[in-house]
Amino acid sequence: MPWENVEKILRPDMNEVHMGVMKVDESKCNKCGLCIENCPFRAWEKDANDIPVMKEKYECFSCFNCKVACPNDAIMIVDTYHVDGGYWKTEDVPLPAKMPLEPKDELGNPAEWTNVEKLVFNRRSVRNFKDKPVPEHIIQRILEAGRFAPTGGNCQPWKFVVITDKELLSQISKETYKILDFMFKSYIDDNLVKTLVPIIEGPPFEPGRVDPRVILGGMGTVSRVGEEAVTLNAPALILIFGDVRAISGIDINIGICGQNMNLVAMSLGVGVCWNGFIANAIDNLRPIQRKLKIKKPWKCITSLCLGYPRFKQEGVVPREYRPVTWFREGAAGPEVQQQDITIKDVKEKA
Repeated sequence: MPWENVEKILRPDMNEVHMGVMKVDESKCNKCGLCIENCPFRAWEKDANDIPVMKEKYECFSCFNCKVACPNDAIMIVDTYHVDGGYWKTEDVPLPAKMPLEPKDELGNPAEWTNVEKLVFNRRSVRNFKDKPVPEHIIQRILEAGRFAPTGGNCQPWKFVVITDKELLSQISKETYKILDFMFKSYIDDNLVKTLVPIIEGPPFEPGRVDPRVILGGMGTVSRVGEEAVTLNAPALILIFGDVRAISGIDINIGICGQNMNLVAMSLGVGVCWNGFIANAIDNLRPIQRKLKIKKPWKCITSLCLGYPRFKQEGVVPREYRPVTWFREGAAGPEVQQQDITIKDVKEKA
């Protein structure tokens, strides 16, 4: 594929890419530093008074992990990640970040969230774990949640590999780190960036691998922090392989399977973080594949880092609200559900 066809993908105008902006209410901050620890991109640092502030140069994709870790609700949303133009352009204005809409029962009266809804809303990616193993019988319950997930045509196209061996986890971290470090350093180099063209040209065409949030934030963080940022020092890793011949495709089937496992893990007090970096790396690491005894038609689709959370990392945070289009019985045409949303909803008083 000619460079001209992908230049706007691999070389976005960074003046149009706006990272999220967060701020700390100094009157509420207890200087515990949990917001700094819970930021996946290491976007925070402490100022001269030990108050967390965003670094001068940072990446933030508005996950709000800093917000859920704060015990005093001292983190404020100033602006969310958005892109003004080019290939990665988002909405015309940053979409409003809203908490879940109030629940109603079948008659339209105010209601309470069910336990399942609470679990869904509170689930967060956990990246800070205790130095404590997850018992195998607990891992088995998590695997069972995946095994009983629905699939297209009941094809059940998955295979699980559980790794708790520290030496193998370290080997996977080292080899994955090499790939991510190469990707990031190639991306920021005006000459080497062209070597990344084959990675996104497909098939299938996968520009998402070089989304600014992924390559600058995710891969960049791993490159700067080192090998330990790959598996997050999690005591257990579950690799989920998919049969490429799966009915309706492997991604949707494995996605449903993995989410089942995520929710059940949380219900058991176990934290989970999806890890696509490891899955992508394993597909290119023949020695690791041989050690895992994985052959075609199996492909590593995703992986889950598991462990007991070292501090509170779950909680409900605002999410982008994209208006829903309804086609109602008797209506003259489509109706857009706005929910009185304005751009003001995304910004809190700083």
